[in-house]
Amino acid sequence: MTTPPAFPLVIPHRSARQQRGVTLIEALLAFLVLAGGVLSMAKLQLHLHAHADLARQRSEAMRIAQEDIESLRAFVFLQADAAASGATPYERIGTVTLSVDDLNGVALNTVFQLTRQIDDSSSARLKAATVSVAWAARDGSAQQAVLNSVVAGVSPALAGALTVAPSLQTPSSGYARAPGIPVSARNLGDGRSVLKPGAGTIAYVFDNLSAQVTQRCTEVASGLATAQLSATDLTHCSELHGLWLSGTVRVSNASPPNPDAANDNPLDMAVLLTLTGTANAASPSCSTEALKTVQYRTTDGIRREAVPLLAMPASVGVAEWSEQGERYVAYRCVVPITGAAGRWSGRSSLVPLGWAIGTSAADRKVCRYTTDLDHSGAIDRNEEHPAAYTAVDRSLLQQNFLVIRGDQACPGDSAARIDTPDVVDASPITTTQHQP
Repeated sequence: MTTPPAFPLVIPHRSARQQRGVTLIEALLAFLVLAGGVLSMAKLQLHLHAHADLARQRSEAMRIAQEDIESLRAFVFLQADAAASGATPYERIGTVTLSVDDLNGVALNTVFQLTRQIDDSSSARLKAATVSVAWAARDGSAQQAVLNSVVAGVSPALAGALTVAPSLQTPSSGYARAPGIPVSARNLGDGRSVLKPGAGTIAYVFDNLSAQVTQRCTEVASGLATAQLSATDLTHCSELHGLWLSGTVRVSNASPPNPDAANDNPLDMAVLLTLTGTANAASPSCSTEALKTVQYRTTDGIRREAVPLLAMPASVGVAEWSEQGERYVAYRCVVPITGAAGRWSGRSSLVPLGWAIGTSAADRKVCRYTTDLDHSGAIDRNEEHPAAYTAVDRSLLQQNFLVIRGDQACPGDSAARIDTPDVVDASPITTTQHQP
């Protein structure tokens, strides 16, 4: 066998001339990739900056709209003829279009166009406000922010009532007066208030600080209501140091009776306040008046008040009103006391006129509204309307009664408080048998 000749293994080898340019191409490709990444990051930064700028402009637009709406609520007067200063009265709040290029003195990076539309066609004293703020973003796109709100035509003088914390112990009054003064009493502006029960000629004067009755005035014009009285109408007054007791008597003929809607026709009655073991109190005097609640419109808005049961709209100077369905008897008692620390104890009761108190279907039963103001689990305070009062040293309001059929039981828990001109609390109420 012949052995083939051995040949050396030859590996091809590229010359340096053939490798020229590869490194440059690789560098160019790397540069292109890097450039693409840098451009993408730059574009992302531009987008982020544009969105941040738009968010800032939206925030500024909302603030401009909010400040405009809040400025609508800054009115000082309701009517234009009452405005003695440069403040815009409520009735002149209207449509506005303006340009805004600064906010509280700080220049903005765009110009905002504010447009306010006012709709006051509602029958209530309300103005519906729509405030839109438009502007052009940096990319030229149109942007807009819109806020809607309602501005109520309530006298600013009533705003102070929101700062007064409610009391769980004593009824609260209004008009910067001491608790215990009926809300319906007129503030005379000299540290006194006056209330004229019914259509008679007698009025009582209260001290605004102590809530005590200080004067009893006679020969007051019978045609004048409490809201019309002034200091010049009180010419025949005698000194009186007394405490006030008042409330309502409502009637429910339903079976079972409904204490929350006891608005049946009132009964003729008197209120008797019998004092017990009281050496520093004289005989009290009490009066009653049948009332109904009506609602009518005035130049200041909608007014809701209690008027005599047989009164007509002309009695309050209006052509018409709407009756709200409430009917009740309001009673007021004054207990004269002696000494700086005068107190009285006793029991109040209803005296029927033309009807009888008993337990048959033909008779009537008297329940008293009670409320556990101090959450003690018992009616143990004079303000809570107990069966008998003990050592009363302040005026008492909302001492209310409910008259039902004699064969019915006094209703228990009640979720709502009955509205009267002297509403002072919204605590849950119950009723308890009082007579017989």
